[in-house]
This record gives sequence, structure tokens and C-alpha cells, in this order.
Amino acid sequence: MNLGLRSGILCLVAMSCSALGIAQSAPVPPDAPGYVSLTAKQRSDRFFKEYLGSPFTYIAAAGAASGGQIGNDPREWTRSWEGYGKRVGTTFAMFTVDDGVHEAGDAALGLDPRYFRCRCHGGLRRTWNAVEMSFLAYNGQGRKRIDFPQVAGAYGSAMLVTTWYPKRYDPFVQGVQLGHQQMGLVVAVNVIREYGPELKRFFGNFKPR
Repeated sequence: MNLGLRSGILCLVAMSCSALGIAQSAPVPPDAPGYVSLTAKQRSDRFFKEYLGSPFTYIAAAGAASGGQIGNDPREWTRSWEGYGKRVGTTFAMFTVDDGVHEAGDAALGLDPRYFRCRCHGGLRRTWNAVEMSFLAYNGQGRKRIDFPQVAGAYGSAMLVTTWYPKRYDPFVQGVQLGHQQMGLVVAVNVIREYGPELKRFFGNFKPR
């Protein structure tokens, strides 16, 4: 796979999510007063409304697929519209399986899949929180635990979609590499979520004259 090119596209897609509302107001962390855990309905709504019903999902899939289209990867699919359709469908499937495994797995383990901004100051500490919370999640007692469903969703979905690539692609090689990129995208999106208020103020200053 053209991993370097696709990685660059994924990062650009992640950076665009602030303009699509992903940098929304943060919920109260589980270790702070006033925390309310997600109900089963709220968990399902997150997937069916906030994910499948969000324009970011489809823009992200189309943008990420553009990397393979520009790099003609895999070359067997060519740079035709049909090839682009295959790439978009594959990327959308990967994102959907990833998010589905994450949401369902966290529900089964009693983890909260939401991102919680750091109740701290300083760029280093806030950035570290974004990285850390890409791999951890809070349980119902407000303790951080390894978010196995997040990691399983990222790598499992990447390895799954690689199985319908041409035979020269190996789920245990290129699939794992694509899983690395999936986790990199999670980190990038969480950084945007962490700095959401600042990003909104920054972009809000660009008003037409």
C-alpha cells in the first residue's frame, strides 16, 4: 500500500473535522462531580446518529480513499471512478467496523467511549492527555483502563478490509500497517478534540470582509 501518501491524507482529513463539529463541548469526566454515564440508548445513538448520521464519516472515507486514488493503490483497481468507488467503500467499511467494535466493546466492558478533555493547563499535558486517551478509557468508577476495544477495532477493521484487496496484500503485514494509521488518526482527532475551543476561536476570526 502507498502508506505514506494515505497517512498524509488521513491526517488532513482529521484536521478538517474541527470545521465539522467534532470539536464539540466536552462531557464531564467520570472522576469529576456531576458525571452521568451513558445509557444503552445513548450508546446506540452515538453509533447510528453521531457516526452514521454525521457528514464527517463520509467526508473522512472519501478523503482517505483519495490517497489510494492518487497513488493508484492497489494498482489493480486503477484510477477509474469504479476504482475510486472501491476505495471509498473499503475505507467506509473499515471506519464502520472500527467504530462498531469500539462502541460495542466498551459497552460490554462498562467503559465510556467518549473523549474527555484534560482538566489541566499547558500544551504538553493537554497533548499527552489526547495521546493517552487514545488508548485508555474511563470505567464506571472513574478509573482509567486500557481501551482494548479501541485498539481491537482499529487493527481488526484494517486487517479485515485487507482480505478483499488483491492477493499480494497480507492482512498480517499491510493490514497491521494500516491499523497503525488507524490509531494515528484516533490520536489526531483526539488532539483536535482537546484543543476544540481554541480551534473554534481561531477559525472564527476568519470572517469574510
